[in-house]
Amino acid sequence: MRGIGGILLKFFLSIVGIIFIGGLPVLLSGIGHRELRLQAYWQSIKEIVSALFHPGDLTYVTIGGQKERDLFPYLWEPITYSLLVLFSAFLLAGFLSILLTILTMLFSQKNRNRIKFMFYLFESVPDVLVILSAQLLVLFLYKQSEILFFEIASVDMERAFLLPVLVLAILPTVQLFRMSILSFENEERKDYVTLAQSIGLGKLVIVTFHILRNAVISVFFQSKKTIWFMLSNLFVLELLFNIAGITRFLMSTLQPKMFTIAVLSIFIPLFVFYTVGEIVLSKKANKGEEI
Repeated sequence: MRGIGGILLKFFLSIVGIIFIGGLPVLLSGIGHRELRLQAYWQSIKEIVSALFHPGDLTYVTIGGQKERDLFPYLWEPITYSLLVLFSAFLLAGFLSILLTILTMLFSQKNRNRIKFMFYLFESVPDVLVILSAQLLVLFLYKQSEILFFEIASVDMERAFLLPVLVLAILPTVQLFRMSILSFENEERKDYVTLAQSIGLGKLVIVTFHILRNAVISVFFQSKKTIWFMLSNLFVLELLFNIAGITRFLMSTLQPKMFTIAVLSIFIPLFVFYTVGEIVLSKKANKGEEI
């Protein structure tokens, strides 16, 4: 019960924090006049809380727009679209990084260092350059073969999905590889690996069935940084691929209520994902104990 209580308390405090952050633009709107508008800020907080309990009554107006629109069910589509791209890219990046780590661990230390150095160099490549390069590559292949392998932008009912997922997964794969190779090499120096080697187990078996099970928890916990990195790239991705996603919606409205609800629509799925993931992985990997 203590574990469940702690999770619920963390969730509640996070929601409260997001609500108070959502009203900050109102609080700071008078900073040019050297004043904090506390009364307006408190009123904004009350409006946000009321909106969370009555989301069906909400309407919004985009920046420069002339017409009010109902927030729901309109907002469900950008939310599901963005989360589908985000989680698909994250899972792909996780799978590729672990696969690359296992393959790299089979090499000698000298060759490993060379591989790691190449990945570290690639990590410094700007995300915008990766996106534009991918789009130009698809256009080049289309020009050469007259086959459009991927949609390079969302237009009307034709939505770009596979290419955005692949592009969004590239740099996170490199980041997760850097984390996982450090965890794998740390596990490799432990006594249980020496014992496994002494009884004649092969390197692939040791890496796949022993080291992986112990290193994956550390990698999963550290991947929270990667998720935030992906969220920062998601807006650029949605802009360049013309995706009507949740981050573009965030930039299209300055209303505290809309901003808070949009942020919560991203936070809640991520919170559930990591909470469930940590519980499952802790049990599957014997809570991180050496196997």
